[in-house]
Amino acid sequence: MSLSQTPPPLFKQGSSLTINFVICLALSVSLIILDLNLNFITKIRSAFFSVTRPVIEVLLLPRDALVSFSEHASTVLYLNKKINELEDDLRINAKIMLKIQQLEDENKELRTLLGLQVKLEPPFVNAEIRYELPDVYTDKVVINKGQTHDLAIGYPVITARGILGQLSRVYNNSAELTLVSDSSISVPVSLPASEVVGITKGQGNRATFELQYADISAKIKVGDEVITSGLGDVYPPGILVGHIISVSPAEVGQFPEVVGRVASSAGLQHQVMVLLKKKMEDGTE
Repeated sequence: MSLSQTPPPLFKQGSSLTINFVICLALSVSLIILDLNLNFITKIRSAFFSVTRPVIEVLLLPRDALVSFSEHASTVLYLNKKINELEDDLRINAKIMLKIQQLEDENKELRTLLGLQVKLEPPFVNAEIRYELPDVYTDKVVINKGQTHDLAIGYPVITARGILGQLSRVYNNSAELTLVSDSSISVPVSLPASEVVGITKGQGNRATFELQYADISAKIKVGDEVITSGLGDVYPPGILVGHIISVSPAEVGQFPEVVGRVASSAGLQHQVMVLLKKKMEDGTE
């Protein structure tokens, strides 16, 4: 082979790569030196960032919206869950508070009844109201004591607030109690404030009674207490029956129209006391 022959292609390619590498290295060094002196690469980077930033922000809008919606949905679900939990806790606490209030009321009634038991002479039987009779024409409830507890028709029933009514039917272990507000019940009463003696007659609405046979000249006022007079030996004297709520002036030759509200309501009291009649030595009452 002669020296004048052309070099092989691989040699030419290697030489070309070397030249390109040297050129790139020289350019890089030149750029670094220029950047150190002029800081132009930072300016180019800032300009490029200023141009591309709005584009990037626009491209990120769907992502941000999705993230925001997801966070909002998660927050709403979390808050709804917490609200449901709080409502459940509130319902439970309300039931507990209602039960506590009922127990406090029953304890208060029982304490008052215990005080009445000391004052009353006739024997008694404690009972509990079970339910109201579904009869729109009568004011009656059922108690959980009966003949097996020595109860009988006509026995009066009182609560911590006053007279409630009178037994009208008696079974083995229960009895029907006709309330003072029933139209078939009459209670001999007196009004200490006006020194009036009369008889109540229920108005059949579970709440009020009419005072009959009142003195025409009596000065009866709204708010006057109505208590048992003891006449007839059915109700012990001095037990509260109710209070006067309205007084209509009497016309010539007629009695005044006086209406009272019962002091004891079957819907508010559950613990009652049935007063038994004393038995004589011969066994009669």
